Amino acid sequence: MKNVTVSRWLRGFDASGELKAEYRLPESWTTDRLRKLFEATEDDPMFDSYPVSQLQAEVLGEDIGQELASRQLEFFLEADSEE
Repeated sequence: MKNVTVSRWLRGFDASGELKAEYRLPESWTTDRLRKLFEATEDDPMFDSYPVSQLQAEVLGEDIGQELASRQLEFFLEADSEE
């Protein structure tokens, strides 16, 4: 059985749907911490793509050193698996 590591990304898209920004979240953003911020249920593995609200963008942006909320992009929290 292979171990799979999940990395979390904030991806910003412009109005045409083109990817314009991509930031990897630090490991300090555990699944439990993300569940709280996104008000997800306890059994949600947070593998889907989640739209990022203005408030969430401010909180996450502070942690990665980017002003996400001021950008003209629509951000999503996404997960990628790495073997």
